[in-house]
Amino acid sequence: MTLRRAFTLFLCLLMVVFVIVGPGLLYKYRVDYNKSFDHMKVKNLWRGVITVWDYPRLNTQNGTKLTWISAKIKQFEKLHPGVYIDFKELDVNSGPILLRAAAKTGAYPDIAPVGADHYFMSKGLLEELDGYITEAEKADFLPSAIESTSYKSKLYGLPWMMTGYTMLLNTQLFSEKNVPLPQDGNWTYEQFTEAVKQLTYDTNRKKGPDVYGFNSSMLSGGYNIYGILMSDGAEIISSENGRYVFDTPEALSGVEKLYQLKYTYKVTPDNFGAATQGEVLNSFVNGKTAVITAPSWTIPYIRNLSSGSMEFTTANYPIGKAGTPASIDANICAFGVLKQTDENKRQMCVEFIKLLTAAEGQEELRNYGYFSARKSGENLYQNDKEMSMIQNGLHFVKLIPRHDNWEEIDLILQSRIRAAIMGELTPEQALKDAKELLRKYTE
Repeated sequence: MTLRRAFTLFLCLLMVVFVIVGPGLLYKYRVDYNKSFDHMKVKNLWRGVITVWDYPRLNTQNGTKLTWISAKIKQFEKLHPGVYIDFKELDVNSGPILLRAAAKTGAYPDIAPVGADHYFMSKGLLEELDGYITEAEKADFLPSAIESTSYKSKLYGLPWMMTGYTMLLNTQLFSEKNVPLPQDGNWTYEQFTEAVKQLTYDTNRKKGPDVYGFNSSMLSGGYNIYGILMSDGAEIISSENGRYVFDTPEALSGVEKLYQLKYTYKVTPDNFGAATQGEVLNSFVNGKTAVITAPSWTIPYIRNLSSGSMEFTTANYPIGKAGTPASIDANICAFGVLKQTDENKRQMCVEFIKLLTAAEGQEELRNYGYFSARKSGENLYQNDKEMSMIQNGLHFVKLIPRHDNWEEIDLILQSRIRAAIMGELTPEQALKDAKELLRKYTE
């Protein structure tokens, strides 16, 4: 047999062997190949519907209110086939009441922005998250954010963002009247009142001023006036014993300061006490009010509304006898998972709030005028003077008291103070009325 014939015979035998055993080998390696990519697939141990309730978030750049949460929902559903998010928009005013009513009847959602709410934490309505969050993940959150979302050393919410209140100053009006701006954004209460008196004037020689020094909204759930109300050191709920204590001389002094702005110094428009946040903001943008109180989101909103042409700056609340700028705010928005019976669904809910609060999405907060609750997001506004000032002043902010009935306390207290500002009660009567009406919520 020649070498050529032997080689041909070898090839023929090789082909016969391949025909016989080849399919088995290919099948074997096909299976192994698929298995090598199993780690890249998202394995859903649970499929179904997750209900999420949240408030609208105003995107100050385009005016939309639900684009953020809608985008997150689409992203999550794509990552987790078979999981669907049923979203319900909460009303800003009635939302807190609806959430508590739902909790009391057991008809609550799976996820809601109540991860820093003392009521939900203390009543055992939220899932503990420590077992789902690694120490490395937890370490990126600011200590104050973790403190706000913890109860008895257990974590119940994932912080998303922080907010703050400030005073907005129309720098053009200050300049026209040669009124000095507060140095480094700080001023005493006497300097503040002197400034707003000079900035209240008549431009058209009619019966009274048409430009006013100061205005603020005064509505439950908004903390615009508290920086003045507590400037002399008053507390609403005692930090020592948890009792209602807003009936002290310091408390009366705070109410009298608001009252005097309208009736003694006459530096506010007639609607001070009844004005909405929108009305106050419009008067500021239109040059009819020199100084207003406002939440942080109004800064990018005004810039966008005026196409950057309006000249304004920020300042801390005026310093009273307390010695430092006073402010109070819920401050932290955090998402919590309400009690679940299915462990796999619980895990899926945690995955969704992790997506909502992820570090990768912190840049979006600038569109909403919010501050990051993470250490990695602390430089979000490093080139923004006004927003940086509010952020630096957040350490002055006192968090709303950890009281089960805080919403009722805030509602009644502000309604009585508003009655005083509208001339229906004296400051003394307002405090007495508030204490009596709040008795059943605070004793």
